[in-house]
Amino acid sequence: MPLLSRPRVGALLALILLLPAGAGAATLQEKIQNSQKKLEHIHENLGQVQAHLAAGQKTQAQLRVEISALDQRVVATQKKLAEIQQQQHSAQAQLAELRVKINALQAELSQQKGILARQLRGAYMLGGVTPLAVWLQTERPGELGRMSVFYESLARARSALIVKTQGTAQQIRKTRREVQIHETHLAQLAQQVSAQEQTLRQQREVHAALENQLAARIAADKTKIAELQANANILNGLVSRLTVQFRHQEEVARAKAAAEARRKAAAAARRAAALSAQRAAIAQHHLAQERQAEQRAQRVQETERARQVQRAANAQKQPPTTAVRPPVIVAAPAPALPATPIVGHGNYPAPVTGPVTARFGAPRVTGGLDWQGITFQAPVGTKVRAIAPGMVLYAGPLRGYGQIVIVQIAHSLLSIYGHLGATDVHVGEQVSTGRQVGSVGSGGELGNDGLYFEMRNAGHPVNPLDYIHN
Repeated sequence: MPLLSRPRVGALLALILLLPAGAGAATLQEKIQNSQKKLEHIHENLGQVQAHLAAGQKTQAQLRVEISALDQRVVATQKKLAEIQQQQHSAQAQLAELRVKINALQAELSQQKGILARQLRGAYMLGGVTPLAVWLQTERPGELGRMSVFYESLARARSALIVKTQGTAQQIRKTRREVQIHETHLAQLAQQVSAQEQTLRQQREVHAALENQLAARIAADKTKIAELQANANILNGLVSRLTVQFRHQEEVARAKAAAEARRKAAAAARRAAALSAQRAAIAQHHLAQERQAEQRAQRVQETERARQVQRAANAQKQPPTTAVRPPVIVAAPAPALPATPIVGHGNYPAPVTGPVTARFGAPRVTGGLDWQGITFQAPVGTKVRAIAPGMVLYAGPLRGYGQIVIVQIAHSLLSIYGHLGATDVHVGEQVSTGRQVGSVGSGGELGNDGLYFEMRNAGHPVNPLDYIHN
């Protein structure tokens, strides 16, 4: 669900505050309901932002823990790298000592090679003389022993020098291999630690960037929460003011309705009194006419008796030749009482124009239940209009009622239009006052063409004449 931006919320509140204060109770009730819906929407958005903020703060805390762990790993790696660098320095010192040793060994080897070369050159210069030849050719036999010892010592020294030279050369090669292996290992280890440190630093930079983003998002969420809370407070105040205004208007409306009811009751009492006086006058008129008729009949009877006496006297003189019939006295017909019209006294307009032919609660001609509504006499095809705005709950055929339309016009108040020839609305449609919902059908249970109209409050039938005026 998207959040309300500050311009949209401000425009909405300005529009609500600019509504006319003198609107009717229904309009004010709608304003209160709309404001409450908007308030619920703001609270819902506020909850979502707060949940998002809590999730962001939780993620931020987790990232901070991870960053702290990475920092510790970086410190440990740096410490290890320092140890390795110290080992490198020690190894480099050892390598320097080994190089010095190698240089000394090389110098010694060079010296040994020089001595050996001189010995070989001296031997070469002797021309391959053997000790036996020297012994045979010597002129001094006493020096023979010394020469033998000298040559033997010289041979041993030469052999030892050769062996030592070979050992020195081998030691130099071995030391060089150890130096090379140690340098290679230290270089690889330093490279790995450096790469690990670089990776950890990159991860730390990424986590720090995420933390900065979360901090910015949390700051924005806090700003939105403050804005939504302010809007909610404004709407709370507006709803409170509208509720007070609505209650005041309800009290005024009830006072007006009570005054109107008293006025209508007084008018009805006056009409009843006038009707009673009219009926009394008619009764007195009928009584006077009856008395006059009785007096006329009495005079006629007296006249007839006098004639009969006269005829009897005349009969003694001569027989009667003609039979005389007494006149037939016909009473004058009584004037018909005026029919009392059936009039509603509610606030809604009638669905059709026409007289009401059946009252609410009157017995049906066909027997059974009493009428739960009223009927209007109207020709087929007459337009049937909604008495108040509302939503269509049903539109279609219903057994015993023909085509029927049910409109919910209040929280628990329904208006029902029956015995229609056709319907012009559909379920779920919002209709306004005067909107055509159908047309009058023909015949049916009504006997004559007309509309059956019913009102129900909380599911119970109520007198429609309490809600409409015709």
